[in-house]
Amino acid sequence: MQFSKEIFGSFAKKHYLCNNYRRMRMRKNLLIISMMAFLAVPAVATTMVLERGVAEMIDEPISLSIDGNAVLVSGAQGQKLIVVSLTGRQVAEYQIDSPAQRIELNLTKGCYVLKVGNIVRKVSIH
Repeated sequence: MQFSKEIFGSFAKKHYLCNNYRRMRMRKNLLIISMMAFLAVPAVATTMVLERGVAEMIDEPISLSIDGNAVLVSGAQGQKLIVVSLTGRQVAEYQIDSPAQRIELNLTKGCYVLKVGNIVRKVSIH
């Protein structure tokens, strides 16, 4: 009787250790795969940001100047002027087609955030 318990006990122990090893191995493989996927995404995003940054540095710097209800945007040809209210809602979006463009903002009085490329400015419309 004792002999069969020892055999069964050692078999169960080996079976448990084998399954435990398989689970550990699977967890390790999943962890490696997920870490590789996680690390690959920022590398692609960083590459795109760097390429875009180099293109923007070659062009002339973007400037925004406010004149009443109008904005003069220079150095941002092909980009968009985005107007956001202080509550975070996008109020307007304008395409900039020329190297220096004057845009009339048909906005009510208040404070707004203007964004062109990587330039962000807070303005007050009176």
